[in-house]
Amino acid sequence: MNLVLLSFGSKIENHYQAAFSILRFLVKDEIEKVIVVTDNPEFYNLFKDKVEIIAINDQELESWKGKFNFFWRLKIKALETVINKNPNKDLLYVDSDTFLFGDTAAIKDGFSKGYSFMHIEEELLSKGNSKTVRNMWKVLQNKTFCGVEINSKSAMWNAGVIGLSQQDAKKIINLSLSICDEICNTPCPRRLVEQLSFSMALNSNGQLHNCNSIIGHYWGNKKEWNECIAKFFTTVLLKNLDYDQMLREFQKIDLKQLPIIKKYGTTSIRLHNLINKVFQPKEIVFLD
Repeated sequence: MNLVLLSFGSKIENHYQAAFSILRFLVKDEIEKVIVVTDNPEFYNLFKDKVEIIAINDQELESWKGKFNFFWRLKIKALETVINKNPNKDLLYVDSDTFLFGDTAAIKDGFSKGYSFMHIEEELLSKGNSKTVRNMWKVLQNKTFCGVEINSKSAMWNAGVIGLSQQDAKKIINLSLSICDEICNTPCPRRLVEQLSFSMALNSNGQLHNCNSIIGHYWGNKKEWNECIAKFFTTVLLKNLDYDQMLREFQKIDLKQLPIIKKYGTTSIRLHNLINKVFQPKEIVFLD
């Protein structure tokens, strides 16, 4: 199967997260090829020929947003680009802020049985835990998009991981894109539309499974993970480690040591922001 990541923009964190995620997958026999879709190919030079780059530019990224100018439509278009170039391969997409800690053989075995994967089922739309999901449900309930109905049993799955078997990949990606565009043509809040589109398309296709026991997703604690990753790559640079030495250094890291989610209460967040606003730096000095 092919591993796919999408990483773009000028924020260095996006790229070192992706590189860190790749390191764990590269040593797995089930991963035949690692593909990175990016507008900054130079950030992946450390992998040399171990990673295939699909380079994209600003014009392509802009066109991928579609006529409704939906930002996260980019993810669906990136997968469409990959599957068009690799039509006869199972596809495992992961967000940059993920890491492998389990057995990829279980995913490969699932593909052979016709399973699809997303990271984890988060919630029923009809029981929305957030204001965004509740507002989505108000607009979309009991409506049909591309032949897929949204009803009380429709669930939102986390799209930090998307696993598609080769026999279903193109069909599901095309359906996800069509659903996304149809929903964007409604007053539905946009933020999670790409995730919902994948959830609907994969659920309609049959057996959708989670893989959170195999792949971690630290979207809820990026600050601490970014510190860990920055420390790792700084160590690699300062010690001038070659590729094999870097892998050995990577193996020393206990990936279960850091929490993947770290939530603070609303009062704590507001107080922190207030303190930062009230107590500004006493002095800031630049060189002349």
